[in-house]
Amino acid sequence: MLDAVVISQAIDFIEDNLRENIAVADVADAVSYSLYYFCRAFNQVTHLTPYDYLIRRRLAMAARALLETDRKVIDVALDYQFNNPETFSRAFKRVFGTSPSGWRKRGRLDEWDLMPRLTLAHLEHIAKGDYLKPVPVTQEAVRVAGVMTWVQERRRSVSDLWHLLADILVRREIAHMPGAYYGISMRASQEMGGFLYLAAVELAEGEIGDAALVVKEIPALGCVRFVHKGPGWDLPLTLDYVYHTWLPKSGLRPSVPWTIEQSERNFCHLDEAPSERAVYVPVDRQ
Repeated sequence: MLDAVVISQAIDFIEDNLRENIAVADVADAVSYSLYYFCRAFNQVTHLTPYDYLIRRRLAMAARALLETDRKVIDVALDYQFNNPETFSRAFKRVFGTSPSGWRKRGRLDEWDLMPRLTLAHLEHIAKGDYLKPVPVTQEAVRVAGVMTWVQERRRSVSDLWHLLADILVRREIAHMPGAYYGISMRASQEMGGFLYLAAVELAEGEIGDAALVVKEIPALGCVRFVHKGPGWDLPLTLDYVYHTWLPKSGLRPSVPWTIEQSERNFCHLDEAPSERAVYVPVDRQ
C-alpha cells in the first residue's frame, strides 16, 4: 500500500495547486519520484494518468465556479490554467457534453457530473481486487415493489429506507419470497442535487404488490455489471470509480439515469462487510 499512500500525497499536492501553473513533473518532484515511475505508479493506483486527473479536476472546479459565481467564462478558464478559450471550451464539452455557457444556462449543479477528489479510501478500494472489472450483460425486465425517497446523504437515508421496507414486509405478512432485492438510484431534475432511491423486492409474475409499496417496471436494459464487495456505505467508492474513471474511457454513456443494485439478500443485511452486490449501469454507445 506504499504507492497508494504516496499517490494520495501527490493528489493532495494537485488539489492544493489546481489554480497554479503546475505540470506532472512538478507533482512527481513533490513526492520525490522520478517522472517515469510516478506516472506508472499513479496509473496503477488510480487507473488514470496524472494529466487526466489534473485536467478533470480543474474542469470539475471550473464547472462549479460557472454555476456558483458570476465570473466571466474566460476568467474562470484562466483561473484553472486554461489560457486558450477554445481549448477550454473543447475540453469542457468533451467532459460535460455542453459548452461552458450552455452549462451556466442550465443553472443546476449535479454532483454526479463532477470528477470527485480521490481520497486514500478511493485508492485502497480500487486496490482490493479485480472485482471492479466490467462485464457486459442484459438486465432482464423485472417488476419490483418497494419504498422510495429523495436522498441527499446516502449512508443514513438509504439504510433507513431498507429497514423501513423490511418492517413493512414483516408487518403486512407479505407471503412471497422475492427472487431478488433491488436498489435503484434515479437521477432527476432537482435544484440541489441528490437522487431518488427505490428499495424494492422483485414481484412474482402476476403478483399485484401491496398498496403501501411503489410498483415499478424495469425494462430489459443493456448494462455493464460490476461487483461491489464491502459494506453498503462504501458503495459510493465503487460508483465514483465506475462513473468517473471507467466510463469516460469506455466509449459508452449512460442510456438512462439509473444505477441498479441487486442482491439475493435484503440490503439490511449488507450494511456491514463482508457482503456483495451486483451493480448494473445501463449504457449505450456514444
